[in-house]
Amino acid sequence: MDKKNTVTIRLTDEQFDRLRSLSRRSKRSQSEVVRSLIEHGTVRERITKENLDIIRKLIGESTNLNQLAKRANAYGFYRVADECRTVAQQISQLIKQLKDDR
Repeated sequence: MDKKNTVTIRLTDEQFDRLRSLSRRSKRSQSEVVRSLIEHGTVRERITKENLDIIRKLIGESTNLNQLAKRANAYGFYRVADECRTVAQQISQLIKQLKDDR
């Protein structure tokens, strides 16, 4: 996309601090933040390394849950019920961590 138009604006100190904060948290330039606000009305933060680690753990737990479901189908749910509860609690904790990071 050809970006040939320039806009100059004046901001209060509070507005500029907010723009700088949005830019820092999203790890994008101030211009990108303004473009995102114009196009989408919001600025989304980039995924942090901590969140990526949580997502990897969540994928691992979902794999464990699938394996438990397979065993439950083969041997009966009552044999794997405790393990299922443990995995479900771990998944809930990981999801809570992701939500708390927002």
